[in-house]
Amino acid sequence: MLTSMTGFGRATERNKAGQFVTEISSVNHRFLEVSVRVPRELLSFETGIQQKIREKARRGKVQVRFEVAWAPEFRTLELREEVLESYLARLDDFYRKIGREGAVDPAVLLSLPGVFETPSQDEESWREELERIVDALMDKAIENWVSMRQQEGNHTREAIVQNLEILENLTEEMGLAAEKAKEEAIENLQKRVLEVMAQCEEAVKEQRLAQEIVLLSDRWDVSEETARLRSHLVKFRESLNGREAVGRKLDFLSQEINRELNTLDSKVSAANVRWMTVDGRTTLEKIREQIQNVE
Repeated sequence: MLTSMTGFGRATERNKAGQFVTEISSVNHRFLEVSVRVPRELLSFETGIQQKIREKARRGKVQVRFEVAWAPEFRTLELREEVLESYLARLDDFYRKIGREGAVDPAVLLSLPGVFETPSQDEESWREELERIVDALMDKAIENWVSMRQQEGNHTREAIVQNLEILENLTEEMGLAAEKAKEEAIENLQKRVLEVMAQCEEAVKEQRLAQEIVLLSDRWDVSEETARLRSHLVKFRESLNGREAVGRKLDFLSQEINRELNTLDSKVSAANVRWMTVDGRTTLEKIREQIQNVE
């Protein structure tokens, strides 16, 4: 089963702490690269978030993003009136001491340390609640993300199989066409050699003709190339049905297939065979583009 590196997953939860949104997005990448963006309050969970992603992916550029709209009781700062009153009393005393008239505006004191404070929470229970929220959201978002990657992988596999069948058929056609072209080339060579050496002695003529035929037959023999090509295609199809990440393996096999197609093109000068190799490379390029997004 193929898995795409491209995917998206989202999960939301509203609770007493506020509204939480988690999004996971990924695109293709040579290696696994995970980036996490979370509010300051969730920074301590960043390592655990990355670990969850690494358990589900081998390659790809993955971004995880948390957005939180905190509930007022968890974010609205509390005014400590006793602290503000203390600041006012001291500043009034100072004004009287220096002989300055007028009352102090409390607004100018609001930014001083201790005037506002974060609502008190039970640190242990608050962290446990945040951990539960983060785990639940990540599990749901990952489930959606993996599901999308698998769906994309299935679509990719269908397209690859279609092109793979074209390559398999072309391989058989190239093998037959190359063999026929070799026979025709040998026949033509025999005629030309006989015409050129018509004046030579019979023994010399037959010996030279045999040499030329052996050389031509060896140059045009593509049985090894077509056999390796079939083997690579069989292995490619088997890999498509594997359960592990096979993107790198498929990429390697596509390079080997391309090498055999190039060899076929260079060994056989028959126009029809060379056009078949062009079709083969064109089809292979479509496959290579598709597997670039396979994990």
